[in-house]
Amino acid sequence: MRLTAAEKTVAYLTAKNTEEILPVARIGLNLAMMLHDKKVTGLMLRSIAAIYFFKGNYDSTAHYCDKAANVLAAINQQHVLADDYMRLAEVYARQKNYDKAISLYNAAIDLAPKTGTRQTLMFALSGLGRLYEARQNYQEALNYYKQSFDIGDSIDFVKKAKANTSEAYSHSFMGDVLGSMKQKNIQVPDILKTIETKKALSDTLALTINYFNLGQLYKSKKMYPQALDALQNCLQYATQINYTDMQNSAVNEIADLYGQMGNYKQSLFYLKKHAALSTTKNSKTIDELQTRYEITQREDQLLKQQFEITKRNYWMVGIIVFVLLILLIVFIFYKQAQLKQRNAAMQAIIETEESERRRIAQDLHDSVSQTMSAAKINLTVIGGELPFVNEDQRKRFEKAINLVDYGFREVRTISHNMMPWALHKTGLAQVVKQFIENIENNTIAINFYSKGFDAPFDDTIEIILYRVLQESVNNVMKHANASRLDISLIRDETNISLTIEDNGLGFDAASSETPGGMGLNNLRSRINFLKGKVELDSQVGRGTLVSVYVPVTGKPL
Repeated sequence: MRLTAAEKTVAYLTAKNTEEILPVARIGLNLAMMLHDKKVTGLMLRSIAAIYFFKGNYDSTAHYCDKAANVLAAINQQHVLADDYMRLAEVYARQKNYDKAISLYNAAIDLAPKTGTRQTLMFALSGLGRLYEARQNYQEALNYYKQSFDIGDSIDFVKKAKANTSEAYSHSFMGDVLGSMKQKNIQVPDILKTIETKKALSDTLALTINYFNLGQLYKSKKMYPQALDALQNCLQYATQINYTDMQNSAVNEIADLYGQMGNYKQSLFYLKKHAALSTTKNSKTIDELQTRYEITQREDQLLKQQFEITKRNYWMVGIIVFVLLILLIVFIFYKQAQLKQRNAAMQAIIETEESERRRIAQDLHDSVSQTMSAAKINLTVIGGELPFVNEDQRKRFEKAINLVDYGFREVRTISHNMMPWALHKTGLAQVVKQFIENIENNTIAINFYSKGFDAPFDDTIEIILYRVLQESVNNVMKHANASRLDISLIRDETNISLTIEDNGLGFDAASSETPGGMGLNNLRSRINFLKGKVELDSQVGRGTLVSVYVPVTGKPL
């Protein structure tokens, strides 16, 4: 009873009572689903879709229409939704949402009855024609208009046949003529001979039919120019005797012929004539199509004029483009030359710096270091020979020896940092470990992870990475006040990544007052030389992360 009441209530749905009907429709839907009544479930879903349509919520309308179609498909009743899809498609078409409108028209075509009056199918096909026409896709527009007009022609013929009119007799007569032509396998010479005979007798009706048959025969043989000429003659004679049915057939064949020839504008023009002769139902569409065709012709004429103007300036434009191309090539070569010069200059700077570091390190190691080592030995020998007056004197002497020893170690450390001797023998990872061990600082824990650098790799890349790491660690030690420093050095088949991250004070990376700014600029210039990149991430109170990425194949030319 409740379900029946809901059905009756929903039946009185109008645009003014949607808010009252919607709760009733939902209740009816739930009851129908509980009772497994697919028909009522589908109708309730359709009613909810109609409510959303009246409310202007078209996406929800499409959603519930789709759900209703799925339910009604199980009982072969989905055709009742064809008009709903078409109405919804017209709304989207007015909104110029052509993709959505096309999909909804296609849904209406799929659901529309393929027998009977087929009015819904005809209007949906016509709607698709209008959409493709709006998109200036005249080939597709022609296809859908033709399907729509063919259905309209068949509907008219059925009506006329039921009324036993002269038009129905004419269609029947045309069918008999064409059927006889196919059965007898008439050839072109036979028809041409008949045409000459009928011309002598001035038999216009016979000429009309024979030219039509001749056009059909030429068309089947793909002799399009001859077929067009024959069908034009047929149309001329049919017009003289006001033989409307033959005019309609000839125009329809000419439209199809132009379509096969790829001249869709002419095909569309003759299809318009066919529709005008066969029915007045689509007169508005035809007028719009004619207007669009005339506009297209005017646009084509304008395009031709513009093309002529462009052609007159062709050589000038070509020369300008050629000159610009030459200038572009020269500019590219100039930039490449500049890049090579910058790379050569950077290479020279790096080599000079490393050479100077090597010289100083060599001097420290061979001269100062050896001198201080000898001084320590001599002081130690003297200390064993001297009698000390008291314990304080002996301690001061030992302190002097320790200071010499400390200076000796400092010189060795500085020498090693300036020129890591083991780099060419043990690889970058071992040199970095030694560098970290030489940092005597109990306030910071340094963690180092390395992969891919256990053996020597490339002198230039390794020395640059070592200097970058040196500069970054020194900045941390001087400015960061950090308790932890994590260093990662990884090489794979394509890239090298170096990250130095501390938990220190941090700074505003966007500020011009960046600590160690000159050092960072030097770091970036070295990495740019290797075609790599440097990323700096830091915030006040949150530490600093320096990330370096270098392609393995990124050595400069």
